[in-house]
Amino acid sequence: MKTLVINPVGTTKWDESDKRIYQSFASPETEIDVISLVEGPESLETEEAKNEAIPRIVNRALKLHERYDGLIVNCCLDPGVDKIRSLIKTPIMGPFQASLAIASVIGRKAGVITVSRAASMLKELVLKYEMENRVGSMRGIDISVPQIEVNKEHTLGLLKKEIYEEIREGADVVVLGCTSLSGFVENLKEEIEIPVVNPVAAAIKLLEDIIQLRLSTGDKNARP
Repeated sequence: MKTLVINPVGTTKWDESDKRIYQSFASPETEIDVISLVEGPESLETEEAKNEAIPRIVNRALKLHERYDGLIVNCCLDPGVDKIRSLIKTPIMGPFQASLAIASVIGRKAGVITVSRAASMLKELVLKYEMENRVGSMRGIDISVPQIEVNKEHTLGLLKKEIYEEIREGADVVVLGCTSLSGFVENLKEEIEIPVVNPVAAAIKLLEDIIQLRLSTGDKNARP
């Protein structure tokens, strides 16, 4: 099984580390390639950056999908996923949609933690996916995506603080709403008593299941 992960940014600096973390959650028979855009924003934390990246993401998917059994867009804004689904039958997964689907099975009320500038866009996705009755709160840590790994202890502290707030507000499962936060899940599990959904793990495992079940995420008008 071959899977392509599209990094929706104009830099290759995360490609190798992202490949390692996706591969760590993939089944042994799954082969993963990670590519970034030829050019584009450094991170997707604003509407402008997302809108700039989407046509480039779609272009990458259309050019390369026939070489793969499935695709993932490596961003919890799930940018371009719906557009790609309308054009091809190759299964494609957005990490946030996958995470919400899993959270809805293992919990009754999810709390979502993301970077602060992306929170409003994730709220829109919750409504789009009709999951508003399953998401209790949306909180952002005051940090940008490129800063997440600059001081990991600081980032981890910010995550714990917001997760405890969400637990107090009734969350019984937490979704990390940024794929760049996925490397903190194991540390969080040591202290947090409720499940923490890793968006990278959710995306690759749900995609593998869809491929193995011989299903497609493409709509009825997708071309052969």
